[in-house]
Amino acid sequence: MDILEIADDNVHGSETLTIELLNACYESFLKNENISDKIEYLKMKKYEMVQLMNILDIIKKFRHDYEFKKLIDELNKSFSLSVKNSFHIFDRRKIVTISWSKLVEEAIKENRDKIDEINILESRPMNEGAKFAEKLSNEGFKVKMYFDAAVYHALDEKSIVLVGMDAILPNLELVNKVGTYSLAIASREKNSKFYAIGTKFKISRGYYEFINHPFNDYKNKGFSLINYYFDITHPDFIDGYIFDFGFFQRSSYRDLKIAIDAIKANIFQ
Repeated sequence: MDILEIADDNVHGSETLTIELLNACYESFLKNENISDKIEYLKMKKYEMVQLMNILDIIKKFRHDYEFKKLIDELNKSFSLSVKNSFHIFDRRKIVTISWSKLVEEAIKENRDKIDEINILESRPMNEGAKFAEKLSNEGFKVKMYFDAAVYHALDEKSIVLVGMDAILPNLELVNKVGTYSLAIASREKNSKFYAIGTKFKISRGYYEFINHPFNDYKNKGFSLINYYFDITHPDFIDGYIFDFGFFQRSSYRDLKIAIDAIKANIFQ
């Protein structure tokens, strides 16, 4: 996938696009190509994808081709460790999620024997949740898909919510697909546990700015459309974070902040 194709891709998540970006940049590095204009276009289109922005900041310092391979290996290792650490949360047999996170997908597969049912919110307007529901159903899981507005019907006291993570902010707020915050509020009312899974590459070094994205289905209808891809969930609504560097429940959020500060100092300096 070319850098411009990555910039215009509205189907795949940050995990897939990050690997595609590294491969594309590696090929350009070997050919000694000037890709600065493509990178600027990517930054403009994918500003909200914190992991992509972090990776761009890391690779701009690269001087040798082996550094790309080393970073890909580190990404894959972080991904695997986060999936491995997800075993902590599977003490109830119904899982609820929104959209389509590769980390959530692999955590579900890793803990398949502990799961009876998966409820997935459709995730308008791109319907990633519907695509995820179809994939898991084809792989033998018992899956129910709910429209986003029916979030309360997807939850009960026997369910665990597990969502992905587009970013974690310095104050531990979670950035994820729009509808996550509503899911977190509903989870509190339904006595469902709420967890988020990510890696160290999802750590944001700043604060978050919403971008309103155009959507052609409602173009020239005579009204303004607000189409945010993401929302922000306060850590008070989150029972725990799963990372490659540990599992942190609400009682250990101070330790999580310390760990995040150390990672930012070591990786994103």
